[in-house]
Amino acid sequence: MADATGVPVDSAPGASLRRAVVLTSASSFLIPVAGLLTQPVLARALGATGRGELAAAIVPAVLAGSVATLGLPDALTYLAAKRPWTILRALMWSALLSVAMGVLCFVVAWALLPFLSDGNAALGRLMLIAMALSIPMLVVGALRGAAMGHQMWGAVALESIINTALRVLVFVGLWLTGDLTVLIGVLVTFLAPAVAGFAYWPLLRKARSSAARPVSEDTGRVLLPLMSYGGRTWFGSVASMLAATIHQILMTPLASVRDLGLYSVASTVMDLPIIFSRAVAGALHGVNSKTSNADQVATATRVTTLLGLVGCLALGVSAPWWIVPLFGASFADAVLPTQLLLVSVVFYIPGPMAGAGLASFGRPGLRSVGFGLSLVVNISVFLVLVPRYGILGACLTGIAASALQSLFLVLTASRVLGVPAHRFVVPGPGDVALVWREGLGVLDKALVALRARLTRDSDRNPD
Repeated sequence: MADATGVPVDSAPGASLRRAVVLTSASSFLIPVAGLLTQPVLARALGATGRGELAAAIVPAVLAGSVATLGLPDALTYLAAKRPWTILRALMWSALLSVAMGVLCFVVAWALLPFLSDGNAALGRLMLIAMALSIPMLVVGALRGAAMGHQMWGAVALESIINTALRVLVFVGLWLTGDLTVLIGVLVTFLAPAVAGFAYWPLLRKARSSAARPVSEDTGRVLLPLMSYGGRTWFGSVASMLAATIHQILMTPLASVRDLGLYSVASTVMDLPIIFSRAVAGALHGVNSKTSNADQVATATRVTTLLGLVGCLALGVSAPWWIVPLFGASFADAVLPTQLLLVSVVFYIPGPMAGAGLASFGRPGLRSVGFGLSLVVNISVFLVLVPRYGILGACLTGIAASALQSLFLVLTASRVLGVPAHRFVVPGPGDVALVWREGLGVLDKALVALRARLTRDSDRNPD
């Protein structure tokens, strides 16, 4: 049996999705934790002007990095799972293409520097430094994609831990010594992920070992499948990134700065369940690219939606009691927008999960169509509702775009995977039992490990 790209489908069980989800979701939560720790430090050390300069310096590099990936990380995940004997050469091609695209983005940024920096020479130099340092991050992204395809979830988690630890330790340490500057902020922002990329050193050994194994299939075609898959997923990645940022870009000219401030707080809360669902979707893509298990995709989508619903209910119902104490009295009006955006998250979760299933079955182009559709709805509805209803219009836009994206991707996944659509979104008693059982299992392992550690410590210190 073969998938849509002609790659043989492996029906044998792959690596444990449970382990992948636990490691990726746990490590992904380090990102907002690091933000909570470092953002106040940067604000206090740099001041409002310096913090603005840092944001202005890194934003072009971050956006360029999203465009320059060419969808190669997702392509490497798929190829590493399906054709592990080709991954070493695929990595070499990806590194070459990533560096070439990074250099091209640097040249474009240099040409547009007078516009991007608004004539500020010092800011322009910082932007060019950020653009140059973003090139190694493209290579790290390719390594991450290949590691996910090889089911190396420990390495993926270790990269996130190293990156977070470096950022927190360096920022806090330099702030305490009074040496934290905008330039250092730029350097740490991009060098920490590059250093963390050394977590994938074992991947290179594994890739060489896989390449050395004799296989009966043609190993000559690497670049074409890599670029084909990457090209089909690239547009969706860019569309998803734009859909996530377009509201904050357009809010001020269409509504007000105050609405943007309230929306920023609400979207910060919304990001918590979204980070979890994206981590699960990434793990599902990596594991299911190896197994091509349609039932696994449907079950993972239902369970993640159920967990998202419970989490969003808890956050939404309790929001009136913690929004003001956490963010201040001036953000009291952010409670309702937060609750509305949490509704949009519940509608949003099934879409990327079903999209991960499509990508793992060799149909990333269909996922990109769903993300592109969401971008079109986001922009068009936003332009209609926000001038009239302000931040509430933005929240309603999020609900409409999320619902339409999930509807399209779930129906499409149902057709491609041969699973009834309701099995992606309607949880049953078995799913509740599964969540309860798995939760108790994770808690039990954590408590056993803690007890063993305490026992060892007591043996070392009998007094």
